[in-house]
Amino acid sequence: MADYGAMILMDNGNPFVTPQSTPFCLYGKYTFNSSPNGSSQQVTQYLSVPADYPVMVFIKTTDTAQPTPVMSYRLGGNVYIGGVNPYNQSFTLTAYVFAIFPQTLPAWGFAIWDATGKLVLTNESRVLSDLQTVGDAGANGGINIDQTLSGSWAVAPAQLGQTIITNNATKPPTIYTINAYSSCRFNGGSTRINAGGTSTGTGSPGGGTNTGTSLTAINTSAYD
Repeated sequence: MADYGAMILMDNGNPFVTPQSTPFCLYGKYTFNSSPNGSSQQVTQYLSVPADYPVMVFIKTTDTAQPTPVMSYRLGGNVYIGGVNPYNQSFTLTAYVFAIFPQTLPAWGFAIWDATGKLVLTNESRVLSDLQTVGDAGANGGINIDQTLSGSWAVAPAQLGQTIITNNATKPPTIYTINAYSSCRFNGGSTRINAGGTSTGTGSPGGGTNTGTSLTAINTSAYD
């Protein structure tokens, strides 16, 4: 137990203790429409988030016939948000950015400060909770993940593997690599989470790599 502070039980029964726990709260929800880039449709955005705020990002897209890989990374005071559909299928991307950052004091309700005097939680905070694992780590994880969940979900982007393609129609044969990332497509009723390549190519698969990782997803109903 904490020497002081509060213990709160969340909806799933898990305890949340302050000051030992500082929550990730919703920093912002951002929606972007794809635009053409050559033979693909893409979203490329940099969001300004102070460099000293720890950040977690979850992304979903509207449904497309083929997977739309999504990705995110931190670059100083910016968070990169991206998605690409190499089949030139347009999409809308929604990013949920969570961070550990000072909360705004509400007009009424409750407020909790940490030991340094930073306001970390109020009745208006939208805390990141109820994370769900998608896929099994190992041979069935990574590029082999393909799971459909009821409702609207967003996934924490990850690279899942690579596929090597050999095109014997060229002389000499052309060998190239297609990177696979997580794809998370919401069709209005359910969400399909699987792997998708960032490019296409002519030829036959000739091996590749599988990270074997599982993915982490959140139900977005609490944040929409």
